[in-house]
Amino acid sequence: MSSNDTTMVEHGNIVMPAKLGIGGLGAGVTFGSIPFALVLIGCIVRGWWLAAGIITVLGVAAAVVTVVTVKQGRNWYRRKANRMAFRTAERRGDTLLVAGPAGRIPDGSFRLPGLLTASELSEHKDSYGNPFGMIRLATATTKHYTVVIECFPDGDSLVDQERINRQVAHWGGWLAQLGVEDSIVGASVTIESAPDSGLRLRRMVAENVSDHGSDFSTAVVGGLADTLSGGAPQLSTRLALTFNGTGLESKNSDRGVQEMADEIGNRLPVLLASLGMTGAGTGAQACTAQDIVDFTRVAYDPTVSARVEQARQEGGTGLTWSEAGPAFSEAKYDRYYHDRGVSKSWTMYEGPRSKFYATALRRAFEPMKGVLRKRVTILYRPIPAGDAPDVIEAEINNAQFNSSTKQRATARQKNRIRFANKAAEEEAAGAGLVRFGMIITTTCRTNDEFPRLEKVIPSLTNQARLKIREALGNEDVAFLAGLPLGVVLPAHMTLPDQIRDWL
Repeated sequence: MSSNDTTMVEHGNIVMPAKLGIGGLGAGVTFGSIPFALVLIGCIVRGWWLAAGIITVLGVAAAVVTVVTVKQGRNWYRRKANRMAFRTAERRGDTLLVAGPAGRIPDGSFRLPGLLTASELSEHKDSYGNPFGMIRLATATTKHYTVVIECFPDGDSLVDQERINRQVAHWGGWLAQLGVEDSIVGASVTIESAPDSGLRLRRMVAENVSDHGSDFSTAVVGGLADTLSGGAPQLSTRLALTFNGTGLESKNSDRGVQEMADEIGNRLPVLLASLGMTGAGTGAQACTAQDIVDFTRVAYDPTVSARVEQARQEGGTGLTWSEAGPAFSEAKYDRYYHDRGVSKSWTMYEGPRSKFYATALRRAFEPMKGVLRKRVTILYRPIPAGDAPDVIEAEINNAQFNSSTKQRATARQKNRIRFANKAAEEEAAGAGLVRFGMIITTTCRTNDEFPRLEKVIPSLTNQARLKIREALGNEDVAFLAGLPLGVVLPAHMTLPDQIRDWL
């Protein structure tokens, strides 16, 4: 960090968790080759030279394919397995959903598809008496409770650099505090942009027009409302916090809705107050259950956004959680069709390798023409403060081992050792460790815009020096995870983090 607070602070020291083996291979591949090597040695000892030669050729070819076929962070094996898994799901009919009374849902509802099918939404009050909506997702492996916070950031226009630096520092401290709270398993920040319908401006003008005004002034004000409402984008920022509701008795026990509502309600005012210094705005507030239902419904069918906004101004939409999902959705390998929209998502597969600044993601957050909705979601998974020292120690050992496998360490290997040692120093000083990812989702009326977006969207993160790829074979999952509804994807995966890092 620069010693001069009036200059732009450089950020970095980001490392992708991975267990590296010999020759740049993954640790899983390295240790998986041990049985192969033992078989090869046995063949040589017994004098089976032909078998030893065939095994050697096959082993070398398999290792070479693992290294030289890497494309967007995946080798040939992973890409092939991804496509095969999608085709299997497509044959089973898992990629198609028809909801409603004439659909395949037993109760005829319009529940959310996929991971949130079993979710429940309820409304409670915090310790100050303010209402907040809570999403409960109880499955065989997870007992998660999520609250959504609506933020109103001021932006950085006409804001001096010193204040921006302080806001970034407070945001880092806020994320570090999440690691201290053991019950918080995930957080996400979603910035959504969409064309403004102009209803709010017209309503404000209509409420402030005087009956005694001249016809000319009334016509001018009305004309300005019609003109200015056409090009202004509508931006919304929502933050989702997911709490672990597993009981102390066993991993399969659930603390229950009422107990978790009481705990979250007591902690929510403190979390909201601490957001004020992070740039999230002083008016941050928890979303009610109706707010969550309404923006979820608009996400699946953006064409109803104007009607939902109009209904909210006139007293409320009256929609329920069982009506927030799509009536029709179908996941393709590179698209996701839902109601009267089609979406495509990109996910981050490699973080910044060098330094970057606080404005690095500015282009990614800006609205785009020809897009009904664009969401940029940053996913956070805080590492518990008690586990942070062990994680850093393992990273230092891993970086040193990877560097020692070569006679001369590369610059990237040296940087990884330096980053690991610096992370250990910062963690000892009170910093937190957080895993993070990113999902960018665009929703259009038709497929016509996607050839352009497939070229433009990946370039939006170049300034941040992170790389994104299309969510091929997982478009429906990426769409759902990009919504501020508290889906913690690793909690729903078969393989835990430790095994995936080894592979």
